[in-house]
Amino acid sequence: MKKLLLSLVFGILFFSVSVSAQISTVVPNRGYQGQTLQTTITLANGVIFNSSPPIGYQDIYLMQGLAIIYADPSYNYNTDWYSAWDPWMMRYTYSDSGRATFNIPANAPSGYYDVYVNTYQFLNWGSPIMNSLANGFYVGVPDGTIQGSVYFDSNQNGIKDLNEPPVSNAVVQMSPTNDFVFTNQQGDFVYLVDTGTYTSAYLPASGFSQTSTPLTYSATIPPDATGQDFGTYSSWVAYGHHATILRSAARCNQTSLLHIDITNAGILPVQDRVTLITSSNYIYSSSSTAPDIINGDTLTWYSPTLNPGSNYVLGGNLSFTAPAALQNITISIIDSMFDQAGTFIDVYYDTWTYQVRCSYDPNEKHVSPEGVLAQNYTPTNSELTYLVNFQNTGNDTAYDVFIHDTLDSDLDLATFEVVASSHDVNTQMTPSGAVRFNFFNIMLPDSNVDEQGSHGWVLYRISPKTGLPDPTQITNTSHIVFDQNAPIVTNTTLNTLTAIQYPQSNFTTADVTICESNCIQFSNQSAYGTSYQWNFQGGNPASSTSASPGTICYAASGTYDVTLITTNTFGSDTLNQSAYINVAPSPGLFSVVQVSDTLISPQGYYSYQWYFNNVLIGGATSYFYVATQDGDYGVVVGNANGCQTGVNITNVIIGIDDISSRKTISVYPNPTSGQFELLFNSNDNQNVIITIFDKVGQTVQSRIISTTPGTNRILMDEQNLSNGVYTIQVSGKSKIISKLLLINK
Repeated sequence: MKKLLLSLVFGILFFSVSVSAQISTVVPNRGYQGQTLQTTITLANGVIFNSSPPIGYQDIYLMQGLAIIYADPSYNYNTDWYSAWDPWMMRYTYSDSGRATFNIPANAPSGYYDVYVNTYQFLNWGSPIMNSLANGFYVGVPDGTIQGSVYFDSNQNGIKDLNEPPVSNAVVQMSPTNDFVFTNQQGDFVYLVDTGTYTSAYLPASGFSQTSTPLTYSATIPPDATGQDFGTYSSWVAYGHHATILRSAARCNQTSLLHIDITNAGILPVQDRVTLITSSNYIYSSSSTAPDIINGDTLTWYSPTLNPGSNYVLGGNLSFTAPAALQNITISIIDSMFDQAGTFIDVYYDTWTYQVRCSYDPNEKHVSPEGVLAQNYTPTNSELTYLVNFQNTGNDTAYDVFIHDTLDSDLDLATFEVVASSHDVNTQMTPSGAVRFNFFNIMLPDSNVDEQGSHGWVLYRISPKTGLPDPTQITNTSHIVFDQNAPIVTNTTLNTLTAIQYPQSNFTTADVTICESNCIQFSNQSAYGTSYQWNFQGGNPASSTSASPGTICYAASGTYDVTLITTNTFGSDTLNQSAYINVAPSPGLFSVVQVSDTLISPQGYYSYQWYFNNVLIGGATSYFYVATQDGDYGVVVGNANGCQTGVNITNVIIGIDDISSRKTISVYPNPTSGQFELLFNSNDNQNVIITIFDKVGQTVQSRIISTTPGTNRILMDEQNLSNGVYTIQVSGKSKIISKLLLINK
């Protein structure tokens, strides 16, 4: 069903306004000295949407005479929704209200305070509109405190173990007052109270459950009560994750930026191996952080540890050169997530295909999932994620940008959530679903001055209402305003929600880069299929009709396509992932040479690791190893692609150091950078020849020295020699002795 778009009329105010309006309620309206208290302040109907919300922390405050308590600018309810400096949670779904937190000083005067909230006229930030409520908040003197914490019980044993993370913004309810207290960033809560008996209970958020006992605590005040700890757990929150391609079309034959955001929305820290695959016509140019592995059109990064709530922008500024117009570009990411011990947890996948255009409107809108077939059929109750791109293609800097977006009436406004944005954004919503994204003071340069910096975007998601007719069309259009210009209207997205199960092809793998002769398993993520046709270019087997095709092996290095056709009675959906699997070459066969007590493998590999009797030798990571005892040895070599191969050397017997007898010549240090001491014994005064041979027997150095009876210590400086294996030989009247020399600078 088609929806009428809300008509937007923009007025420009050129005069200053300073008036007083009424605050409706403050809940709770009572706090204590030394307390950090979260409040919900509701303004008169229409105040926020018809003006602008508070901008800084000094726009929200309590006042009693000369005493002022400002809102806390650092308290962060949800970093996905707005910037940390903003003291006011900008979400107005059903009323003109927002949350503000006050840190009440321990020495704050007790008594009643007036409450003030400043808003601003649209496009006129010079003079605020002062909204007030006289005697709207009371500060009292507490008789005692109730303290405790909420922690994430990773092993679900009901005990607060070492390194189990805190849960911030968790809710604990106090009875009989029925007040709510919120934990801070350290997971701690402090409740200031009058004399009496109180019961505290943890209220688990959706998806969480309490793991600790007792379920509630009881305390009589005074004295203070401490140690009220609550354990909680959620399987889906433990490793919540977002891996998103922020979609922005590229101009033909021009360099474009690609932004890929990896966010740890969970409770526990993780590490990611993120692989970016592009079609061969979308050519990688550069990135702020270079890929760890580059294999043709496949780039791989190993992320740093992502702590809860943190994000990682893949490669920083990723630059690519787009092809000519009308060619299709495909971009895919595969995000494999691991815990701190290196155990694989899950894999996230996102892909996007679009056609390159030359002259086009850079202000556009995308929706995910896009749906299938011409009507963009989408499963009922699918969460819809919208991306609005905008670009300043004028000839001057844009000071402010506003996006007006009227949400379809069949969407559930209570599920609206801002996921991310290119710049700090304040978001407002009326009860009818008219959303305004305010990019105040964005200072967006024009594309002639800074093409890369002229782009911006906002990403949000929302779910449809339940119980909608089948089918239901969900449409969405945005209006983008640069400063005082007329609105720019984006394209209209369409999703047709239906319970008819049209087939949708999708698959993932834990890793798309493997080594020669290795195998991989594909995970079928398709929906509503009754039959399947897999084609594995270069794989063995080369095809499969099973929903789970099992293990596919690749014998030769190269880049290979994978195709999946999913079919049911309503039709077929084909997903072709071009250059999806990258098979890297293995190091190949090699041999190890033993020279005296030293084992030498070929030089030039990316990594080496030596073993003795199948046990790893710590620190033995050079191309050679000096054996210290008889036994079985082995070495595993790797190339830059991470592929490895190894060889075993059985029954190694340490050889004799010289021709005549053991330990008549020694070299220290050995290996050496080129400067070393040569020690040997001589029976009398004589001239001896010291010769150094390379590994093929050619003389590279020779000198004659005079010796004395006993131990002779000769200082050698051979820093002109390159890294490698050499033989140093001492020749006397009737004896020749030698020693292996290793130079490693």
